[in-house]
Amino acid sequence: MKQGGKIVVALIAMVAFGALAWWGVTWWTTGRFIEETDNAYVHTDNVAVRSELSARIAEVGVTDNQPVRQGDLLVRLDDSDYRTQVAQAEAQQAVAAADITQAKRQVALQEAAIDEARAQIDAAEADVRQARQHLQRSQSLESRQYASQQQREDDEAALRIAESTLAARRAALVSARRQLDVAQASVESAEASFEAARADLDYARNQLAKTRLTAPRNGVIGNLSAEVGDLAQPSLTLMQLVPVESAYVIANFKETQTARMRVGQPVELHIDAYPDVTFEGVVDSLAPATGTEFSLLPNDNATGNFNKIVQRVPVKIRVTAPQDALGRLRAGLSVVPEVDTREMNTETFYHRVATGEAIEPSAS
Repeated sequence: MKQGGKIVVALIAMVAFGALAWWGVTWWTTGRFIEETDNAYVHTDNVAVRSELSARIAEVGVTDNQPVRQGDLLVRLDDSDYRTQVAQAEAQQAVAAADITQAKRQVALQEAAIDEARAQIDAAEADVRQARQHLQRSQSLESRQYASQQQREDDEAALRIAESTLAARRAALVSARRQLDVAQASVESAEASFEAARADLDYARNQLAKTRLTAPRNGVIGNLSAEVGDLAQPSLTLMQLVPVESAYVIANFKETQTARMRVGQPVELHIDAYPDVTFEGVVDSLAPATGTEFSLLPNDNATGNFNKIVQRVPVKIRVTAPQDALGRLRAGLSVVPEVDTREMNTETFYHRVATGEAIEPSAS
């Protein structure tokens, strides 16, 4: 072999050895701590838009795949019946308010009757005192034969009449006070009726407000099935509202990959739909059980032959960057996450879980 060829072979060997050494160092310091899986997908907490009433759809304010802001009108239902109910409830409240006014006036009238009865009692007591004085005078005069027996008897009869009148006036005062209690009870009853009418009005207005279905949060409309003239019912989903900016990733890692995974560890996300964009995130939480435990028919290994199968643990990953690309995420997209498990402060993690403190993401 020529000298030049030996030099080329030597250089190639050196480059290969250097590359192998660099790969070995990289794997030892970083690569062996990176856990990845292709069993991962983008998820969003979709909001099913349903009507709480049974009514005809009068207007559909959105179209499929349309971005909406919180509070935007999605669907308007026919509200004629509910407006009538509001008007009826308002009339009932007005009647209840009038009943309160009438009951309070009756209380005032009865209080005046009590004052009148007290005045009549004072007058009757004065008549009794005067009748007693007349009787005493006639008795004294009769004993000295200055007055007749007839005069004394007339004065005695006048005293009895005055005392009877006084008793009647006192009875009238008691009756007036009891009538006042009845009038005050009527006020309380009228006020209770007013509160019931106000509750009915609030309920009617609330039902009327439900004829306007608005977006509960920002998002994109999907699976739109509402059409003008359709009958909206509580059991019928009219559309889905997808809050794409709050999308997250559910990655199903093998159980052997989760030994060093902790909340807050940085994650690099590669989404098949956007190969030119590298998304970043953090481990948000680990499921409390493997996926098979939450399935409809969990495996029962207590009977028959047993074959050990590596289980998968769902890991929720919160996407944090890049901010300008978060709106491009769509539910169901395939993802390949790479979790950097080098940072693993187990003591701090479990202390925060036990104390309920917020767990901040680890520094990348």
